Amino acid sequence: MNFAALWVPDFALLAVQRSEPALAGRPVALITGEGRKAVVVLASPEAGRVTPGLAVPLATARCPGLQLRERDPAAEVETQRLLLAAGFALSPRVESTAPGCCTVDLQGADAARTEAGMHRQVLELRQLGLPVRIGAGQTPLLARYAARRAAPVLIVGEREEFLRDLPLDFAEPGATHLAVLHGWGIRTLGALTALPKAEIGIRLGLAGAELWERAKGEAPSVLRLTEPARTFVAEWTYEPPVESAEPLLFKLRRFAERVAMELRSAGLVAEALSLTLLLEDETDYRREFRLPEPGADVDSWLRVLQTHLDTVRLSERVAGVRLVATPARPEHRQDGLFDTGLTDPNSFWENLARLSALVGSERVGTPVPLNSHAPDAFRLERPADIVPAPEPPTVHPQRGGVLRRFRPPLPARVILENAKPAALDGAVRGEILASSGPHVLRGDWWKPQPWAVEIWQVELAGGGLYQLTRTAGGWWIDGVLD
Repeated sequence: MNFAALWVPDFALLAVQRSEPALAGRPVALITGEGRKAVVVLASPEAGRVTPGLAVPLATARCPGLQLRERDPAAEVETQRLLLAAGFALSPRVESTAPGCCTVDLQGADAARTEAGMHRQVLELRQLGLPVRIGAGQTPLLARYAARRAAPVLIVGEREEFLRDLPLDFAEPGATHLAVLHGWGIRTLGALTALPKAEIGIRLGLAGAELWERAKGEAPSVLRLTEPARTFVAEWTYEPPVESAEPLLFKLRRFAERVAMELRSAGLVAEALSLTLLLEDETDYRREFRLPEPGADVDSWLRVLQTHLDTVRLSERVAGVRLVATPARPEHRQDGLFDTGLTDPNSFWENLARLSALVGSERVGTPVPLNSHAPDAFRLERPADIVPAPEPPTVHPQRGGVLRRFRPPLPARVILENAKPAALDGAVRGEILASSGPHVLRGDWWKPQPWAVEIWQVELAGGGLYQLTRTAGGWWIDGVLD
């Protein structure tokens, strides 16, 4: 097999159904035309006796609960991108052949691995509401014929045997040629190709010879290759704007499914998500989500986004949404023999991501001290995948009092005598019996905003040892000494 084709029957109807959650399991028909001239173009299986070409009044009489819709170009474009992403998972050479159909160049690919990939893509797309069929053959046209007969994957081996019983409509003859061929008693591709090509050309002209080639599955064609996705963005508008989270989350899932598939097809994962809500008053609400564990799992993304959206209260309705995934290479790591990993890493990273959505990604992580003498100077880093072994105890244990810090430090008023603390007023009060200090720390003198801290340890007359700090903002009770 040199080529494969991915084909979705009733593509325009499925695109509309994927974009509207209320249409799931209900009778739906696509219509064209206006007023009394409107007719049905496509109908879902739930519509029963409603068939293409039926006038709309007669269709609604046959199926009282019929939902009427027109084609949605935006939904078709988005669904076509999902189909192309599945094609790129099979090969980097993909053509967007027609709405609901793409052709993949498989030349040089491993046959067994490619066939397994086809079944995998069929399963994944069907889970996303897109019942795709995949066919493979020696030519692009033969692959497209096979896709229309696939259930759900068909690889053509013997061309003549496969084409023999296919209806003549597969070769797309014109109305005039179709009438002539039917008059000759020709109903299948095999019956047409049984006649000499030259004789068909003499009687039906150049178009007849081209029809014979299509019936043979040999029509020459060069794939017009599509560029794979370079940016992983989904954006759409609501008409009219929405007020509740339900339609917003439904669209987020549909578009996240496509973005995630594009990432996987490119061998990438997402390390961050960016969500922008376009409001009705032309303002916007933006939020960045740094994913603790880079990946392309839609359920994990949606849990993070939903956790945050449940806390958002907007003054205006949402008129549009933009979702951007920041791509990254997946990490490959081999665990050490004695390393201790997480018991349930998936749950850990998912809960961490949901926590980041609530409080902000800049407030979640493992604190690491900075190379600075400034008190409380640290940064938050991504937690380690492997829990390191505890460090051995020091030879000489630490001595002295233990400072139990107040978080945050308590504001205080300090009365000075001879430049030393003499009394303390605030959350802790009392006369100061003895003091030690000041211990002055300074740093970042080369920066526009250097820092300086003055530290005192004091003993109150009523009992208790405390550490005080003095900064440009005043006095603070830093903690109690045990």
